[in-house]
Amino acid sequence: MGEVSEGVNAKRQEPVSLPPVGYLPYGDRKPYVLADTLTALNGPTRGVITLPHHLDWSGHPEYDLNRPECLESLYKVVLTEAATLEDLHMWLSGDVLLRLWPTLWLPPRLRRRWEERFPELAATRTNAA
Repeated sequence: MGEVSEGVNAKRQEPVSLPPVGYLPYGDRKPYVLADTLTALNGPTRGVITLPHHLDWSGHPEYDLNRPECLESLYKVVLTEAATLEDLHMWLSGDVLLRLWPTLWLPPRLRRRWEERFPELAATRTNAA
C-alpha cells in the first residue's frame, strides 16, 4: 500500500506585486464630461434607442426606455462613457436624471463631480434615504 499525505499543500505561492507608488485606479483618473446645466439635457425619454458604438460597444446597444432597468442602464453607460457635451445632451434628460440619480450605480468620482456641480442631484439622494 502507498503512503497517504496529510493535507500538505504543494502549491507555491506567487509573490504579491503591488501597484507603483502614486498609482490611481482607472476610475480615479478617467476624465468625465459634465453638463453645464441639467436643462440642456433633452434626450429621449421613451421608445427604443440605439447608442452609437463609441458609447456602447457591448454588442447590444439597444435600450427600451419604457423598461426601468434599461433606462437606468442607458444612463449609467452615457454618464460613464460620454466623450462630449453633445453625448450628454443627445441621450440624457435632466428630469429623468434627477429621478434616477438616487438609484444609479456610478463610479464614486463621477457621482461626486456631478453632485458638486449640481447640488440638486445630491439632494435627491438625501431625500430618498
